[in-house]
Amino acid sequence: MKKRNPSLSGFSLVEVTFALGVIVFCLVTILGLLAVGVNSTHVSTVQTSAINVLTEVTSDLESTPNITPSYSPVSAKGTVAETSPIYGIKLPASGAGASAIPTTIYIGEDGQKVATATSALYQLNVWTNASTTTQQETFVRLLITWPAAAAYTSAQGYVENIIAINRT
Repeated sequence: MKKRNPSLSGFSLVEVTFALGVIVFCLVTILGLLAVGVNSTHVSTVQTSAINVLTEVTSDLESTPNITPSYSPVSAKGTVAETSPIYGIKLPASGAGASAIPTTIYIGEDGQKVATATSALYQLNVWTNASTTTQQETFVRLLITWPAAAAYTSAQGYVENIIAINRT
């Protein structure tokens, strides 16, 4: 039997196999975490975009004037505005009570109103509740869901906001 020279020794096949197994295990773990990270980033991006649309709709509703100018000399006071300027959301008159069925509006990738769910990224559902008291505040529940084609009760994701608009 020959003696080995210590200066020419290397790794055994068992050591190399074990090292490769550890490296493969680490790579598979990192790739698994990468997939979770990419999915989380996508969900976060869609949710942030929906929150931006929700903020824009809220601003649109809050900027709806209570009185629109009337150019008729008969009525100098004006009339109550019914719809928001950008999204055309109808705000009820005081004393109208709550709407049980939501108004559905489809929102595209650019945050603008589109005609159909097939070209939309989000579905905006609006419930209104006009006060029956003399204070005339209108409560509006806004629910943005995605994907737009799904019913809001079975959506993949959603953001929601409830606002009170003083219409006096």
